[in-house]
Amino acid sequence: MKQRWNELLRNFPLLQRALAVAFTLIVILLFLPKKALFQFEYQPDQPWKHERLLAPFDFSIRKTEAELQQEAEDLKTSQEPVFTYQPERTSEVLDEYRVNTASIPLVSVDSAFADSLRLAIELQLELWMDRGILAQHVSLKGLSPVHTLLLDKQGALKPVRVGEFLSLQKVNDSLQSISAQDSLAAVLAGVALEVLRPNLQFNDPLTQKLLDAKLADILPVEGKVNRGQAIIDQGDIVDAYHLKVLQSLEKEMEERNLLEQGFDLSIVGEMGLAVLLLLLLSAYITLNLPSIHNDPRPVTLSMVLIGISFAACSLAINSANISIYVIPIGIMPLLLRVFYDFRVSIFSFVVLTLLISLFYPNAVEFTVTQVAAISIATLYQASSTRRSRILTTALLVFLGYSLIFTFMSLAQNGNFSALVSLNYGWFAINALLCTLVFPLVYLVEKIFGYISETTLLELGESKQPLLKELAVKAPGTFQHSLQVANLAEKIAGAIGGDPILLRTAAMYHDIGKMNEPQYFIENQLPDHNPHDELEPEESARIIIDHVSKGAELCKQERIPVQIIQFIRTHHGTSKVRYFHRLAQEASTEEVDVSKFSYPGPKPFTKETAILMMADSIEAASRSLKKTDTDSLDKLVEAIITHQVSEGQFEEAPITYSEIQEAKRALKSALRSIYHHRISYD
Repeated sequence: MKQRWNELLRNFPLLQRALAVAFTLIVILLFLPKKALFQFEYQPDQPWKHERLLAPFDFSIRKTEAELQQEAEDLKTSQEPVFTYQPERTSEVLDEYRVNTASIPLVSVDSAFADSLRLAIELQLELWMDRGILAQHVSLKGLSPVHTLLLDKQGALKPVRVGEFLSLQKVNDSLQSISAQDSLAAVLAGVALEVLRPNLQFNDPLTQKLLDAKLADILPVEGKVNRGQAIIDQGDIVDAYHLKVLQSLEKEMEERNLLEQGFDLSIVGEMGLAVLLLLLLSAYITLNLPSIHNDPRPVTLSMVLIGISFAACSLAINSANISIYVIPIGIMPLLLRVFYDFRVSIFSFVVLTLLISLFYPNAVEFTVTQVAAISIATLYQASSTRRSRILTTALLVFLGYSLIFTFMSLAQNGNFSALVSLNYGWFAINALLCTLVFPLVYLVEKIFGYISETTLLELGESKQPLLKELAVKAPGTFQHSLQVANLAEKIAGAIGGDPILLRTAAMYHDIGKMNEPQYFIENQLPDHNPHDELEPEESARIIIDHVSKGAELCKQERIPVQIIQFIRTHHGTSKVRYFHRLAQEASTEEVDVSKFSYPGPKPFTKETAILMMADSIEAASRSLKKTDTDSLDKLVEAIITHQVSEGQFEEAPITYSEIQEAKRALKSALRSIYHHRISYD
């Protein structure tokens, strides 16, 4: 068991890469577009690029979702509202009228005439109620008198025009005209008005039932294609009819495969393609970044960005309102380019684009547009995150998308009429969203422990608190650091390396000396050396401790670990030879070499190796009595050769030829520094 755990710990980078790939695969599976891959690529209003397509089996031509929805909407609009006749309401109204009018005292009125008028109004009221008085309802809004309603009378439905019904307003108007005849008519008409109520009531359940029956009768198909029948010929335009037939064939094939296999094997194929592409990307990143082969962060970052981008694009593909071109997947390579080279960032983006194009209808257009446009922006951006460069990068994203899309459309259609102008608006939004790269850089730095060019530039400024303190407490060390930074940049220019990282690291590499600056020669006065009062072992301890103290100080100030690595490695495991020699001369016994050796580690990157060379040469050049060309060249040869013989560069990815080139760069730089000046006195 213990051996197994040790093996797991030893292979942790590999495990983390595997987990990153697994995470991305899970995201892809969760957001996998519902639509399976179709062996033919086609686009509406574009020519059919394949050979003549014959129907492989009989299948129905299915209506589109939009057509089915439109049919349903039409039925809802045309459905006649049902109003139910209520005979009990008629009886109630008439009974109330008789009771109320019977109790009215008819003084000084001919009783026969009064009874006759009362009966006449009652008969008129009965006729109105029998005809039907309609209750106002929301369903009647917008209906003209010629529109038809359904009258539910004694269980039978009868279509009746709206104009044939009476409304309360019409009956009221008629009763008002009767009441104007005389005082008795006014009294009787007033009673009728009080008791009058509509007897046609809107029947919502029955109306909905009728509508549901009609909706259920909507046919999802509108035709049939027989086996062997030609669907479309090469060069034919994919019009609305052909599009519907092709989509029907695609759906039919999905259902048949699922029915035959009992499982959707298309998912297996899609996930298999995703696995292969992601493993290819993981291998490519690992092989192209040999200096950090044990660092799982590059693969992890790429996989996380792929997962997020794929999910966003999948949502856009399944949406009817959002274009996939508004999704700023260009953020991925632009962000990766800040921390890695162009090849890694673009290859990662190509894999992402291929994954998305598997499910996008026009894969060729999408792939060409994305890769070409974003490659232009990524090439320009390089590894810079300065604000002005980010804004220009966003402009290049918009121009790249617009130009490539225009050329692609012209190549496919041969005219400008087929250009979808709305896409240029999506491109503009995409470009604006790509400016999020700048804040995301800081987020990635915090999560993954990276350090960007912008952060390095800020750390290297002399106004930084630690550097200001160094300049005050140890001005000689500060000047030495500046010279080391210049020399390191010269070497990086000759053999490669990150010059900004080197300059910043050079400014901090001796930060530990400011605790006891007087013990370091560059800060000492000519007539006083405090080491004269110390034992060689004590002097060596003070000198060596500036490494650990500098690393600890930077940790406290939260300086990035990448800079601290330069502090720990800039002396490697070399010895403080001067004090070691003094100790040997003063002792008759063997001196413990470990007390005079730096703890290391040795440089393990090209940049840390460069800083070791620059630091050693700059410090040694200050002790030269003669600074002619021959003396400077011998100094460089002697020090670098000694470092090589001690194996200080054996863990760094630097070649013999690069070391020789570094020597030449150092010699040239020293000659420029120490060249003789003409006196103008």
